[in-house]
Amino acid sequence: MALNKKTMFKKLPRFLRRLTRMLGMAPEPPQIDGLFTENGAPAFFSSSIEPWYKKCIRDNPATSDCLVVEVVWYKKQNGAEHEFLRFNISSPDKVHTSIVIAERGGGVRNQNRDPSGATQPADTIAPIETTGAVTPPDATVPPISSQDVTGDSTASSADESSPRVDEATKTNGRPKPKTRPSAHIGSISTSFQRSAHDLVNYATLDSTASSELERRCKKATRDCVLTFPEGAGPSASQLATLLYVTSKHEPSYTLTNTQCYWFVETVFDALKSLFAGAAQDNPKRRGGTWNRVPIPTKGGSVDVVCAKYRAARAALAEEAEQKRKAEQQQAEERQREREQRLAAEARALAAEEQRQAAEEQRRAAEERARAAEEERRRERQTAEEERRRERQAAEEEIAKLRRELEASRARAST
Repeated sequence: MALNKKTMFKKLPRFLRRLTRMLGMAPEPPQIDGLFTENGAPAFFSSSIEPWYKKCIRDNPATSDCLVVEVVWYKKQNGAEHEFLRFNISSPDKVHTSIVIAERGGGVRNQNRDPSGATQPADTIAPIETTGAVTPPDATVPPISSQDVTGDSTASSADESSPRVDEATKTNGRPKPKTRPSAHIGSISTSFQRSAHDLVNYATLDSTASSELERRCKKATRDCVLTFPEGAGPSASQLATLLYVTSKHEPSYTLTNTQCYWFVETVFDALKSLFAGAAQDNPKRRGGTWNRVPIPTKGGSVDVVCAKYRAARAALAEEAEQKRKAEQQQAEERQREREQRLAAEARALAAEEQRQAAEEQRRAAEERARAAEEERRRERQTAEEERRRERQAAEEEIAKLRRELEASRARAST
């Protein structure tokens, strides 16, 4: 009863989160393609690792603020045995969590493969409906249920119907010489080689889109969990780089060498090597078996993948630095052009002010000239008026003298 209560209280926060989302009360997740889906989205998204890394994660700076808080190693034991990793990634505001499932499956056989050995992944990021988790007909990625040995008749029959090794060593109750596990597995399909299909599926935790991903994890067995100190886990950008270089390191799928276990183990151990403080809860992990028989994998991959990861991150840092310098140079160039434009505008304004000042000075000079001309005109008019008055006075004086002269003459004649 106490255990049931503990389980109930453990599940209560998730139930409340789901309830608030169902009622439309939960905040929307951040719009970060490749990690988060909308609360009402009916489907999770599925993509090959290469286009997911290059189109969604690589050049999005927001993915550097999304941190991996937990890595879970799962093993599917019913039917075709398969192993995959689940990453719980927090949003920048620590409010939402993204589920990202990474896995390796077998793609097309390699007889028509690219001579370079490179995988030819589907260049599509497609939504997968949660009702049945079947890829839509127009999507070019496989359904989430694609497993390591599915699609190969020899491997599938060996996986699902072959007796266990301890049973196969007996014949009619009599002991039979035992076969070494690696030789037994190698005899299953010595020629099973094809281009790997490395896949990611993602959705926002506790959303409608994540229900199928969570259901898939519940059906599988948790092998071990990797956790990181607070704020010290890899970012989504760093994780995507690691998944990408791991996928590119071995682009071919072989059942007895570079299968799903190799992919999961390489990524898991690389994370422990690259990020200090990573803690694994189960040192004796049970992954990497087929019918309880250990599966051989290609050795030495972790160190090579870590070296390629560091080189890829250094190249990204250099690219980011070059981009920053180019943007800074462009900004400085724009600033110089702006300053030059402002200086040219200032010079034009000063020239216009000078022109206006010269125009005002010209107008003032013209005004002064007009005033001087008017003053001269008035002076001439005054002088002319004075001369007229003087002439008139002289004429009047002459006329008076004439009258007096005539009067004097008249008196003299009498």
